[in-house]
Amino acid sequence: MQTDPCSLMALLKDAIHDRHARMEALPYVKALVGGDLALQSYVGQLRCMAVIHATLEHELRQSWLTEMTSLLQSRPSRLAQLREDLSGFDRLFIPDSLEAVDQAWIIAEQIRKFRLEQPENLLAICYVLEGTTLGNTVHLPDVIHTFGDQVAGNTRYYSGYGKTTGSCWQEFGTLMNSIPMDEEGRERLVKVSHWLFDHLEALFTALYPVHPEKWGFTASMLNPEAGKHSIPKDPREIEAAGRAARRCREEYPYFDERYQERGKNFANSDAAWLVTLTALPPSQLLGQVEWLGRVLGNRGMPRITLERQLILLHMELTGAGLAQQEQGDQYAGLLEAAGALRVGRLRRISEERFNELAQAFHAAVSQDKDTQGRLSRTGELLVSAVCDEAEGITHAVPSLLAWMTNQECFSQLWISEVLRTVEMARTTLIGRA
Repeated sequence: MQTDPCSLMALLKDAIHDRHARMEALPYVKALVGGDLALQSYVGQLRCMAVIHATLEHELRQSWLTEMTSLLQSRPSRLAQLREDLSGFDRLFIPDSLEAVDQAWIIAEQIRKFRLEQPENLLAICYVLEGTTLGNTVHLPDVIHTFGDQVAGNTRYYSGYGKTTGSCWQEFGTLMNSIPMDEEGRERLVKVSHWLFDHLEALFTALYPVHPEKWGFTASMLNPEAGKHSIPKDPREIEAAGRAARRCREEYPYFDERYQERGKNFANSDAAWLVTLTALPPSQLLGQVEWLGRVLGNRGMPRITLERQLILLHMELTGAGLAQQEQGDQYAGLLEAAGALRVGRLRRISEERFNELAQAFHAAVSQDKDTQGRLSRTGELLVSAVCDEAEGITHAVPSLLAWMTNQECFSQLWISEVLRTVEMARTTLIGRA
């Protein structure tokens, strides 16, 4: 790309030259080029970059940098590429470099701070991360040579934007150079670029060589957007949580229809976190489940799904023989929490009436060609949302209806029955004001 020597792109290119050379000299890169890199280091890189890209994509959507946001949204999502690549390693339960994950979250938290305080600084973050599309394509043959069949079909991130990577970079540079920026602003972007490279250098240094005592399981291995919450240290419990989450999503296909891959990731990380609650006293476990139920309920996930998730989680943990005989059933708190949610639900609508309303909905939409067989147990979700609303979860119904009544996705018959079922459930509420 021909660049005006006085342009912003030229300034940033010159500013990061030395740091880029340092990155290429790191043991991680040398091992990759030499075919010696450990698979867990490669997977660790993808997970850390997923944390960073997830944060950047979210914060850009909230910023006033509309032109940059539109440009990046017009091309393949780097986060989506990373998710697809990482899905190929789900069943390997590869641990994380704890130091690398810490660096990723330092970067993510600073990106959030930039968006709130100095959104223009995100341009430097975009510059460095978009630049990786070029660098990654150079190392794509090294990835394939080093890992072979282990990464078959899982090299989207290193492939960048494919054949259009070069033209995408030129388009990005044209936009960057068109943004009005005074000298102070330009120098600030240089400092942010230096800052990001320094933290990425620390991140890659932590990834290789591998020091096993500094690696462990984190929520980031299950979901790059999950934050820093705890998950079990026993991979068997993590695997059981994944099975339970999958079974719950299969029972309520609404989740995958609405939330897709992002919902799957959160289902996995939430289920793993729920396992860790079994170490708490009963009152604290119930309090945490109540909190999660309210968060999910307000976001369009009625609490009956959490109730079911807890039961499935207990089934998977005990069925896998993880309950220690001498401790009794240390996972029993999951069933107690599920029971508490059920009591709250049936306090508002009796079980008999709850089932009548749910079944009536499915009977009414059984001939709807667009949804036939696709969204089983939706009636339960609708009635449960009304119960949640009555329990003080104010957005339980609106957040569910926002999707269930979308005219672009559903027929008029479906929408009418959704609204009718909600209204009938509301008139059925016990103790209704």
